[in-house]
Amino acid sequence: MFVNGFSMKNSFLPFKIFQNLGLILLLVFQLKLNTFYAQEISPELIEQELIRAQLDPDQSIEILVNAPLSYVFNFLSLRLNEYVEGARAIEFNHSNSEAPGKLGVGSIRKLTMENDAYLIQKFLQFQLHIGYAYFTDMDKSTLEAPLNYSLSRYEFSETKEGQTIVRISVVYQSSSRLLSYFVRRAFSSSLRRDFERAAETIEFNYRNNS
Repeated sequence: MFVNGFSMKNSFLPFKIFQNLGLILLLVFQLKLNTFYAQEISPELIEQELIRAQLDPDQSIEILVNAPLSYVFNFLSLRLNEYVEGARAIEFNHSNSEAPGKLGVGSIRKLTMENDAYLIQKFLQFQLHIGYAYFTDMDKSTLEAPLNYSLSRYEFSETKEGQTIVRISVVYQSSSRLLSYFVRRAFSSSLRRDFERAAETIEFNYRNNS
């Protein structure tokens, strides 16, 4: 269509160019923001986050499990694939463990999902039947998540014979400031649900296999 010798189609070009330019600038800004937000994951940073997980975690919960402490400890640390939704296999590499051939500080745990994506987790602390902590390395993992890293810390105590309290504390860093609010909400809503399901799984296995 022509009006006063000008094509109406062409008259919209500057507006379309402006829209495209705005989108490009937004994407460039977000890329710069994400690059700025990402921190180098150094041993010093991991040590700081380990302390924060103990003193000021991003999320923490306590669950009560009707099973002995040793059984709960072993199930949560060794049988992750039996209570994590969508998981199908678990593998361990103890070549760098402080306890040769056994789970300990330095051990690597690989959790593989049903879609073949996996998470790589390195144990930072390990005291048998007392507690442990591990770092989930998103750079080495193939499971897609809006995180640079996460660090989880578990503490175990027995209230009475056959009953265990587990405190789980988590710290993490979102891969983008724009996503941090959603990541925080996702952690908050899923953490208790996931570990309540874990408690049910542990109790069921203990009742039926002990």
